[in-house]
Amino acid sequence: MLESVMFINKLSYIIIFLAFCSLALNPAVSPASENIGDYDLDEILLNVEEANSKLETMEADIKYSRVITLLDSEEVSVGFLQYKKPKLVNVNFFPPRNEINVIDGSYIWIYHINEKQVEKYEMSGDADSPQGVDIFELGYDYTVEKVKRNYDITLLDVISTEEETLFHLELIPRKTFDSEYDRTLLWIKEGLWLPVQYQLFESDGEIINTIHLTHIEINTGVSDNEFVLNLPDDVEIIEPFK
Repeated sequence: MLESVMFINKLSYIIIFLAFCSLALNPAVSPASENIGDYDLDEILLNVEEANSKLETMEADIKYSRVITLLDSEEVSVGFLQYKKPKLVNVNFFPPRNEINVIDGSYIWIYHINEKQVEKYEMSGDADSPQGVDIFELGYDYTVEKVKRNYDITLLDVISTEEETLFHLELIPRKTFDSEYDRTLLWIKEGLWLPVQYQLFESDGEIINTIHLTHIEINTGVSDNEFVLNLPDDVEIIEPFK
């Protein structure tokens, strides 16, 4: 229904981040072996799987951009994100966006600071109900078997500088899998073995979503309190699907 589509579009950047948290961090697949440089694809994915198994929390600076090539438009937002397994997210976008987004495990909160309004969406429940949308089921909460079944994965390139080495991966959904995205690109950092950049292509490449993470800190002991949205008394709470 139209309301559901609008809801998903409004939360697209959160969904993209969750793609990073789940798809990118759970890619223990067994594709045809490819070798570029010192690692083949299987070795890279095994390293990513091990890094994910040890990941409990993450904090990072985030830059999110959404480019619509047909309209020659680009939306860029910068901020700070916090993530804690399994389903806690806090994305604080700085002005001019000036928006706080919290996933607390039960609800999605989108706080528009300038407007003194917050949107509240229930995460789980009846999948057929807009109010019961479970954002972790929107194509990204993959098991290993689902990744194997749904994607072809290719190691495109290895990018080495004095500061770092990045493994450039491409994920293409199989014809049997109905994905919102035509193509996904990941840049995995050697040593960290987690993505530092992530691109998703929609509408045959006409729309490009990019997340770039910097100053990443892993397992610093992020408190659950960081995922509780404390609102001033004069903020209006809107529940669109109620």
